[in-house]
Amino acid sequence: MTNTATRFWKMHGLGNDFIILDRRDLGDIPPASVRALCDRRLGIGADGILAAVASPNQPFTMRVFNADGSIADMCGNGVRCFVRWAVDFMGMDRKGTLTIGSDAGDQHCRLLRQSDGEEWVEVNLGKPKFDGEVSIQVNDRIFNGVRLFLGNPHFVMQGKAQNNDVAEVGPALSKHATFPNGTNVEWLDVRSETLGHVTVCERGVGPTQACGTGGGGAFALGVHKGFFQPNIETTIRQPGGTLIYRTNDDLSSVWMTGPATFVCEGTFHMSDFGNTRSV
Repeated sequence: MTNTATRFWKMHGLGNDFIILDRRDLGDIPPASVRALCDRRLGIGADGILAAVASPNQPFTMRVFNADGSIADMCGNGVRCFVRWAVDFMGMDRKGTLTIGSDAGDQHCRLLRQSDGEEWVEVNLGKPKFDGEVSIQVNDRIFNGVRLFLGNPHFVMQGKAQNNDVAEVGPALSKHATFPNGTNVEWLDVRSETLGHVTVCERGVGPTQACGTGGGGAFALGVHKGFFQPNIETTIRQPGGTLIYRTNDDLSSVWMTGPATFVCEGTFHMSDFGNTRSV
């Protein structure tokens, strides 16, 4: 096996961290290699990998690999990081609408300068698709929530997570038979008409510091139920920090705005992490 040096970048969105790889000439990454690279003791360490992949539709298309090697449809924190990577390191035009391809369709983004001078990334997450209320039993307890899709599948429950529910119950809910392809799991604690607290157990990852689409799904449910209002910016706080969401009267689009932070860059050798060529 060729001991080729492969360049990587590491970024995070509110502590939800990613390894970014340019795979446009190499294809997908085998699950075993994803798991090895994301291992926090033996690898680079991350919640997932964002790979730039070849596409006839967009010059920059993102594929999201969860830390367990599975593929996610999209990632809200990830696409913000991917936009900053494409602009800061790959020369993507930073002006106007920045379109990023993904397995969930094109993501339309733009850079917004904040009052402190920092540039945040705004992403149009699209229209939430509600799929009814469901009750799920785990460990003799019943969990009631709403199933919906916004970039990824979500199961959103109203109320604050109890004790260690995110870490102990979250993975069981995420893999429950009710969700054939798995789901992200969110607890939404409504604090006011413009503030909600959200904790997340991500499909294929587990508890994370933040989830962009998860915060968006929880916000969309809050609007759907009348807790939050359309056309008003709403703050969603997660363990890793704050994201801002807004929507229009008919909930046909949900916009998310938040930071994306560069951590480091470097190289690794393919032979150290298995065959990282496409399989």
